[in-house]
Amino acid sequence: MEKRVEVQGHTLNVRTRRMLHMAEERLGFGLDIIQGSYNNSVSASGGTHDGGGAIDVSAKRRPNEVVRVLREVGFAAWHRLPSQGPWIEHIHAVAIADPELSPAARQQVCEYEAGRNGLANNGKDDGPRLHPIPVWPISLKRIAFNNVKKQFDADRPRRVLAIKRVQHCLNNKHHAGLLVDGIAGHKTRHAYREHMGHLTRDSLKKLCAGYFRVV
Repeated sequence: MEKRVEVQGHTLNVRTRRMLHMAEERLGFGLDIIQGSYNNSVSASGGTHDGGGAIDVSAKRRPNEVVRVLREVGFAAWHRLPSQGPWIEHIHAVAIADPELSPAARQQVCEYEAGRNGLANNGKDDGPRLHPIPVWPISLKRIAFNNVKKQFDADRPRRVLAIKRVQHCLNNKHHAGLLVDGIAGHKTRHAYREHMGHLTRDSLKKLCAGYFRVV
């Protein structure tokens, strides 16, 4: 049996909590849980929350981005609207390959993998498709602080992978609109200062949390 924990007054297993935490790190803000796992008291959920790995979170803040990031960390996730069923607007997510998924949740994962919306109408998936579909645990690639600092300090910065990763994080977390070219030019350095302050190991860790491991 998966170890269970209470998060915001809702029951999750540890695997789901870790996935949710990584999603929040990538987003740069927390997610409000509306419904947790191991809950069979909501008939509109169709049994998908009876076991582990299923959560509903608020859709009040950047719902399309939340769906994408939840999918990136291994959830089958959809933005649900009131017009689609007897529920309020929310984001429904099922942790792919969770060993304690209910039969209904397992079926939704199959439908997600097939490009469907996980609803009774078997409509087309209306969220971003990821190829391949990520499954937890997500392995974080490394980013070297010294490489980033060297390029930020250089008069003529070179094109390096570490800077591409910094630009990726600035775009995803702060919508910086940078060209991901790996060059620490004026726009990249300005965006970093604007959103993160001075380049330090701690500020780089904060920026890259959920995406890369700073070494």
